[in-house]
Amino acid sequence: MGKKQKNGGDGSPAEMEAAGRAYGIPCQELMTMLEERDRNALIEAGGVSGLADKLHTDLSKGISSTASGEYSIDSRRKAFGPNKFKYPPPKSFFRLLAEAFKDVTVIILCFAAIVSLIIGVAFEEKREEYGYVEGIAIVLVILVVTVVQASIDFSKERKFRQLNSVKDNYDVMCIRDGENIRVPAEEIVVGDVVKITAGDKLAADGIFIEGSNLKANESAMTGEVIDISKSSEKDPFVISGTSISEGVGHILVVAVGERSQWGLILKTLIVEPEDTPLQERLDSLAMNIGKIGIVMAALTFIVSMIRWIVESARHDDWDGTEVLKFFIDAVTIVVVAIPEGLPLAITLGLAFAMRKMMQDNNLVRRLEACETMGSATQLNADKTGTLTQNRMTVVQSYLCGEDFVYSGAGDEVEKKFTVVGDAALSSDAKTIISECIAVNSQANLQKKDDGTVDHLGSKTECALLQLVESWGMNYSTIRASNKPEKIYLFNSAKKRMSTTVDLGNNMHRLHCKGAPEIVIKLCTSELMADGKTLRPIGDEDHTRVVEKVNAMASQGLRTLLLCYRDIPDASTRDWDEAPEEQMVFLGVVGIKDPIRPETRDAVLMLKKAGVIVRMVTGDNPLTAHFIAKEAGIIDGTEGPNALMEGPTFRKMSPEEKAAVALDIRVLARSSPTDKLMLVREHKRLGEVVSVTGDGTNDAPALKEADVGFALGLAGTEIAKEACDIVILDDNIQSMARAVLWGRNVYQSIRKFLQFQLVVNVVAVTLNFISACAGVPLPLGAVPLLWVNMIMDSMGALALATEPPRMSLMDRKPFGRRAPLINRAMYRNIIGMSIYQLIVCLVLQFAGESIFNMSCFPASFGTNDDENCYGTTLQLNSMIFNVFVFMQVCNEINSRRIEESNVWSELHKSHLFCIIIVITIGIQALIMEVVGATQVGEKIGIVGVTGAMWGAALLLGFITFPVGYFIRLVPLEWCIGPLDEDVTQMSKFEKLIHFPQRKAPVFEDEEDESTSEEAGPVEEILKEKSAAADLGKSTESARRLIKLRVYVHAVAFVNVVQRSTTSNTKRIKDTLSENEIRAA
Repeated sequence: MGKKQKNGGDGSPAEMEAAGRAYGIPCQELMTMLEERDRNALIEAGGVSGLADKLHTDLSKGISSTASGEYSIDSRRKAFGPNKFKYPPPKSFFRLLAEAFKDVTVIILCFAAIVSLIIGVAFEEKREEYGYVEGIAIVLVILVVTVVQASIDFSKERKFRQLNSVKDNYDVMCIRDGENIRVPAEEIVVGDVVKITAGDKLAADGIFIEGSNLKANESAMTGEVIDISKSSEKDPFVISGTSISEGVGHILVVAVGERSQWGLILKTLIVEPEDTPLQERLDSLAMNIGKIGIVMAALTFIVSMIRWIVESARHDDWDGTEVLKFFIDAVTIVVVAIPEGLPLAITLGLAFAMRKMMQDNNLVRRLEACETMGSATQLNADKTGTLTQNRMTVVQSYLCGEDFVYSGAGDEVEKKFTVVGDAALSSDAKTIISECIAVNSQANLQKKDDGTVDHLGSKTECALLQLVESWGMNYSTIRASNKPEKIYLFNSAKKRMSTTVDLGNNMHRLHCKGAPEIVIKLCTSELMADGKTLRPIGDEDHTRVVEKVNAMASQGLRTLLLCYRDIPDASTRDWDEAPEEQMVFLGVVGIKDPIRPETRDAVLMLKKAGVIVRMVTGDNPLTAHFIAKEAGIIDGTEGPNALMEGPTFRKMSPEEKAAVALDIRVLARSSPTDKLMLVREHKRLGEVVSVTGDGTNDAPALKEADVGFALGLAGTEIAKEACDIVILDDNIQSMARAVLWGRNVYQSIRKFLQFQLVVNVVAVTLNFISACAGVPLPLGAVPLLWVNMIMDSMGALALATEPPRMSLMDRKPFGRRAPLINRAMYRNIIGMSIYQLIVCLVLQFAGESIFNMSCFPASFGTNDDENCYGTTLQLNSMIFNVFVFMQVCNEINSRRIEESNVWSELHKSHLFCIIIVITIGIQALIMEVVGATQVGEKIGIVGVTGAMWGAALLLGFITFPVGYFIRLVPLEWCIGPLDEDVTQMSKFEKLIHFPQRKAPVFEDEEDESTSEEAGPVEEILKEKSAAADLGKSTESARRLIKLRVYVHAVAFVNVVQRSTTSNTKRIKDTLSENEIRAA
C-alpha cells in the first residue's frame, strides 16, 4: 500500500487535471457539487448512475482492483487524490532551533556571551583569570535551553501526529470486483462503492445509491442534532467526518482526502497561536528588567568615568585601560541583571505540569496552555460527554403498575424511593418487557475487549437494550428467537414504531413503543407486576400515566411508552397499517444522559476556585436547567439572566451582550456560532476563557478561547487539531485538575522570580556601589556565574517541581489583569534585598576589621604588585560564601509568597530537598577544594577560616526570621499592585504620592456582526485570513517586545511513549451523538 500511495499520491493540479481527462467529470466539479449540495448538478451529471458511468464504476460490482492503465486504482489517486489528509509538514528540528534563538532573553545572552568571550580572550589579564570561562558557560546555557526547547517541541508534535494517524486508519467495507471486502480507510478512492451501516464513520464524501432507513448524524459538521435521512429524493449527499446513526446503504465515493469536506476544513486550522497571559506579563517584565540593567550599567560607567577624570586630572596620569575596565564592569552589571534562569524555570515548570497532567488525562498540545488554565476565569462546557456520561440510560420507569428508580437519576430523585432498582418486577413481567424492547428495535450494542459498550443506532433504543442486559437477559438471543414478521418503522405523524412476531399456533404478537401521550390512548388494559394478570384501564388511568410522564419530562427525561397486543387468527391477515388497538400497557420509561458521578464535586471545586462554570447546550431550557441544577452549576442564587436561549443572546445588541455575558450560567438551544460569540464577548471583557468542544463546528470557539479543550473520546480530529488540550476521558474533573496544575505553574514561576530577583537586585546593587567606590568587585566573573546561572538554574528546578497544594483552589483566579509581580512579592523582594545588601556592604567595607584580617599576599603569586592581594581574595571569598548561603536559605523562604510558614509540606518536595543538599555540597567543594588550588585563586576564590564559615552559616540562617518578620508587614504599607485590583494604591503609595497605576487595556475584538451570520466553516476561513493579515502587520512590532519562551518538557517524550499504548485505545473516532429531548 505504501508504494501505491507514493506512486499514485497527491500530485499538482496540472498532474491531476491530466490524469482526470480519462474520466467524464473533473475533480473540482465533484468538490463543488458536494460543498454546495447542488442537486441540479447531480441531475445534470445523470444522477448517481450517470455519475458512476463517468467514473467508470459498476454500481453493483464496484471498481476493478486489477484494472490497469487510466482506470486503475493508482490512476484514480492521481486524478482525484488519495484518501489521506496531508498534514502541514512539521517544522524541522533546525527550524525549531532557529526559532528558539529568536527569544529576546536568548538574544541578550548571546550578546553577553560574545562580549564576555572577546574581553576574556583579548586581554591577557582576563585570560590569566580565566575570564573567558564565563562566556563559555553562557554559551553552554544557551545551547541547553534552545536544544531542549527545539527537541521537545519536535517530539511533542510528532507524537501527537502518531496518535492521530492511528485514529485515522480504520477499515471500511466496500465492493470491488463484485465482492464485499474490508480495506483501510486510506485506500478508498473516488469511484468506490462503500457499504455503510449504523455506527460507521464516513471516510469520504459520497452520493447515496440505495439503502433502508438510512440516517446520518451530521452534528460534527453542521451542529444540527437531528439525524438527517438520506435518500435519492431528499438528500443524497453523504459527508465525510459524519457518522451513520441508523439503517444500512451503499454510497458512491466522489471526493476523498484533502478534497473532501472534512479535509477542506482541516486544512484551514493551522494558524499561529496568540500570546498567553503569562507571555504578555513576561513581555513587560523583560522590558523592565532590561531598562533597569541598562540604567544601572550607564550610571556605573558615568560615576566611574567622573571619578577617573577627577583622579587623573589630580595626578596628571591618564590611564586609558581604566576606561576599558569601567566598560567591562558596566557590561557585567547588564549580564547580572538578566534573569538567565527564568526561561529554564518556565520550561521546568511547564514540563513538570504537563507530565502530571497526562496522568490526569490531559494531553497537552500547547504547553503554554498549562499556565493559562491557572488564569482561567470562565469555563464554557458542553453538556454531552463532559458534564454527562454521553450514554443514554433508563433512570426512571413506571412498569406494570409500579414506580422504579435506577442509578443515575440523581440524589434528589433517588432519595424519594426506598429502593433503587426494579426487584419488585417478576421474571415473567421482565420477559415480556424484554421481548417488546429487543424485537421492536433496530439498534445494537457492541461489547468491546476493554469491557466498555458502544451504542450502535438510536441511542434511545440502546438505552432500552441496556436495561434488558441489566436484567441478565441477552437481547440478541431474544431477537433471534422472536424474528420479526413485519416492521412498521417510526412515523413522525403517528410517533410510534411497531413490530409483529409469529408466536405459532396462528397467534401473532404486536410490540409497540412511542410517545406516551399518544400511545396510551390505544391501551385498554395493563399488565401487572406478576407478569400474568391484566387489569382493564380507562380515561382516569390514561390521565394518571400522562401525569407521571409530565413529572419525568420536568426532570429533563425523554419518555417512551411500551405496550403489546396478542392477535389470534393472524395468519389470514395482511396489515398495511399496524393493528394498534386494544393494546396492553406495559409501562413508561424515563431516559436521560446522566451526569457523571464526579461532575458535581468538580463543578463545586471550580466555583470555589473562582472559575465560573457555564453549560452551553443545544437542549431545551427545561432539560438544560434541570441538568445544570443537578451538576451544581445553578443553585438558585443567580440572577434573572442565568438561563438564556441562544437565539435570544444572538439577537442582542453589543451593549446588551456585554451586560449579560458574565451572568449567564446556562445557554440553552445554542449553536456553535452562539458559543463563539459568547467566548469573544468574555475575552472583550478581559476574562481568560476556556472552552470545551467535540464537533468540527466547535473548532472556531476552541481556537478563539485562551484554552480550548477537545474531548478525546467523543471529539472529532478537527476539534483536536484546533484545541490546546485533549481531555482523554471527556471528564470535567480532568479540567479541574488542569486548573490546579495551571495555578501551580504560575505560582512556581512567581516563587522563582521572588528568589531570582533578590539575587539580581543584591548582585547588581553591590557591584554598582563597589564600582562607584573604586574597590574591586566582590563578586568576580566565575563566582557570579555560579550564583547567577548554575545555582539559579538549580533553584528553578527546585521551585518549579514542587507539587501543587489544594489550597491553590481556595483563591480567585489570577485572571488577565493580575500582575506577574504582586505587592506581596515586592514586599518580600525589597525586604530581603535590603537585609542581604546590608550584610554584604558591611563585610565589604568592614570585614577586615570584624575578622581581624591581616595583610598577606596571594598564595600562588597572583597579582604580585599588591602585597595584600591575599587579604582581598579572602574577603571577597567570604562575601561570596555568605552570599551563596543567604540565597540557599532564601530559596526555602521563596516557597511561600504570603504564608509565614515556609516549612509547610517541605517533606513532600523530595526533589527540592535533594537540590538544596546538592547546592550546599557543591558550594563546600568550591570553597574548600577549588579554593585551595591555583585555579581557584585565579578566578577569585580561596579558602576561608572557620569563623568565616560560621558567619556564612549564621547569616544565612538569619534569613528565616528576617523573612518571617518581612511577611508580617501589612500590605497596606508596601508598594506594588494587588492581584484583585492592580489600580488600588496602598497607604504608603498615597503617602509618597506614587503615580496612579492604570488598569490593563484590552483591544476590542473584531466586529462580530458579520460572523453572526456566518457558519462554522466560513468562520474558520475568515479567521485564517484575519490571522494572516495580523501576522503581516504586526510582525516587526512583535520582534521588539515579544518574549516567546517556546518551552517544552524533556519528560514529555518518555511520558507519551509510556502512555501512547493505553491512551490510543481510549481515544476513539466516536463523533458526538446527540438526542432530541422531549419537553
